[in-house]
Amino acid sequence: MIKVILADDEPKVCHLISQLADWERFDMQLVGEAHNGIAAMALIEQLRPDLVISDIKMPGYDGLMLLKAARTLMPEIEFVIISGYRQ
Repeated sequence: MIKVILADDEPKVCHLISQLADWERFDMQLVGEAHNGIAAMALIEQLRPDLVISDIKMPGYDGLMLLKAARTLMPEIEFVIISGYRQ
């Protein structure tokens, strides 16, 4: 089963993403949720997920900093970066 962490500074966005898919149907399990990059990195270190779905703009580490730090620890980790900004 693919372990997934959601990281977004807006809890409502994490909730929405968690409700968008039938995770079990895709052999995926949501194992953690974080609302800033530092908390997300702590979850990555603790839970060793296969996939992180992360906002690009968050307090602490932004999504790209999180990706870089996580890949240093776990080169095989995959990321999906999302953004609600027009830039």
